[in-house]
Amino acid sequence: MTKLFIKTFGCQMNKLDSELILGQLLALGYEEADSPNHADVILFNTCSVRRHAEERVFSRVGALKARKRREPDLLIGVIGCMAQKDAVEVRRRLPHVGLVCGTRMLHRLPELIEEARRRPPVLAVETPDGFCLRRSGSFRRNTFQAFVAAMRGCDNFCSYCVVPYVRGREVSRPIDDIEDEAKRLVDDGCVEITLLGQNIDSYGKRLSPRVDLADLLVRLDRIAGLRRIRFVTSHPRDFSDAMISAIAELPSVCENVHLPPQSGSDRILKLMKRGYASAYYRDLAAKLRREVPEVTVAADFIVGFPTETDADFQQSCSLLQDVGFQNSFIFKYSPRPGTAAADMTDDVPSEEKARRNNFLLDLQKQVSLAQKTALVGTTHEVLVEGISKRDSSKLMGRARTNHIVVFEGPPGLEGKFVNVRVTSCTPLTLFGVLAPQDAS
Repeated sequence: MTKLFIKTFGCQMNKLDSELILGQLLALGYEEADSPNHADVILFNTCSVRRHAEERVFSRVGALKARKRREPDLLIGVIGCMAQKDAVEVRRRLPHVGLVCGTRMLHRLPELIEEARRRPPVLAVETPDGFCLRRSGSFRRNTFQAFVAAMRGCDNFCSYCVVPYVRGREVSRPIDDIEDEAKRLVDDGCVEITLLGQNIDSYGKRLSPRVDLADLLVRLDRIAGLRRIRFVTSHPRDFSDAMISAIAELPSVCENVHLPPQSGSDRILKLMKRGYASAYYRDLAAKLRREVPEVTVAADFIVGFPTETDADFQQSCSLLQDVGFQNSFIFKYSPRPGTAAADMTDDVPSEEKARRNNFLLDLQKQVSLAQKTALVGTTHEVLVEGISKRDSSKLMGRARTNHIVVFEGPPGLEGKFVNVRVTSCTPLTLFGVLAPQDAS
């Protein structure tokens, strides 16, 4: 029996792709190895959004070169975004890699693995039509939560972003197809689904008849037994009033939005080709909060974009404080070959990028702590996800607003909904005790 190990880098879509791939291969008789040391096939599902993520892959795969010499039958594969973007470079720098498979050929991975085991190396980065990688069988990491890809690709071509080049143009799944998968998941015990798309708010753009993400949420909200629906990642330019109404009115749609501004400076936003100004973003966030007062908003920021001055950076700081983000993912700019920004001079020194990154992180901690402190004494419905990673004597789960909640509880609550009263907090976590209500 062939033993397989997959190491995943990057976003939720990559995590879903790895789960779907593993499901396909397990159905064909493969066995999942508990570590790469025990695997016959090692796959690295890669990310190209940041240069650091790519260098981690080169380092991890490079470390296997000696083992490959000792074990000639070992198959090492680099798959996903980095493989799509830099297939030739991967083969040049990592000659012991036997399989390079891009994002647009992942649906053919089982046959490509077998071909690579017979006659390596195999490079597969062609561009097929349609929505290719789908769930096969019932495999997933847990029974009560699931990622569901609603669409793939992106049409926005932000100047810093490589996603449209490695994931392709936007392709949406038919709404009936998504609904059918959701129903199968619920029948198999799933209570929470997260819809994925590189630009999820533009779902349905090329479908006929025309539908949008709000229509999809309405359809999924009708599924009995589906308690929670989440969706990521949103683009502010495409976030519609219908989406705000869906969050406000549909019982299963969670009050949490990942809505990356990337910068608070209008000048930098224009260079980034984001398609909106900071005033538009502020108005959108205010409208969302008026209609859904309990909503939490997560952000992405890039610091050190070409020509970003301290004044530009201070506008990002002001936006973070004024909007009051639940949390922010903050990245130091790194040029991505092939993007428009790669032709700009990367003129912000690395030390200054690090300073701005740390300053914004500290500012977000202050905002997050103030928000969570205000929740002490309140009670929240929590979906229990398992044992706390930091304290094995406690359980952890998430509220509808995506707050992480840690509390003491009896065994057997994983996958259950419980009410937890918040007693204390840190900037990242709420701590509490079980409320007297019975688990559901």
